[in-house]
Amino acid sequence: MPWAEALVSWVEALPRDDDPVRQRRYWYDPSLGLDGLALAIAESIRLSMAVWEKPIGDLCLDNVQRVLSNWIRWDIVPGTPQWPAPDGTPYDARWKALFATGIELAREAACCVSSAYEQLEEPWNGIRMAQAWRHRLDTYGITSARLADVAPLLGLTMPIEVREPGDYVNVPGLLVERAA
Repeated sequence: MPWAEALVSWVEALPRDDDPVRQRRYWYDPSLGLDGLALAIAESIRLSMAVWEKPIGDLCLDNVQRVLSNWIRWDIVPGTPQWPAPDGTPYDARWKALFATGIELAREAACCVSSAYEQLEEPWNGIRMAQAWRHRLDTYGITSARLADVAPLLGLTMPIEVREPGDYVNVPGLLVERAA
């Protein structure tokens, strides 16, 4: 869960505004907690990789941000064949406690995940990656934000798996490798 833990740490380190009601509006829930948020973010990545059949770095931020909310809104129930629990991970018990014990906590987790990803929008727009944007616009007709783009913001320095390394030309601080 390095991606999820990195995003939680990054958002936790953001400056807070002076309004105590809004200070942690984007993720704080005592029943969820920071570990629960990291697990929910990891789940959003797991589902997105399965649905869009893309390596982690190529996942569109908008899609990863909304996948949990969409599945819950579409009445896809965690723990069913449509939304199976992760197999053989050390997080099985925590996953069941967060997603399979009641839809309300899963819904709260989805809102918190969406808000955490939302915090990346403005910093992503500030990344100097004109060459990568131009390549994506010319190749795909779109310049959507992807997880690999924000890896350096989150402090992730390991190589990020992507389908086409050329999509990330000159993204500052980013190291990519072609996914198998």
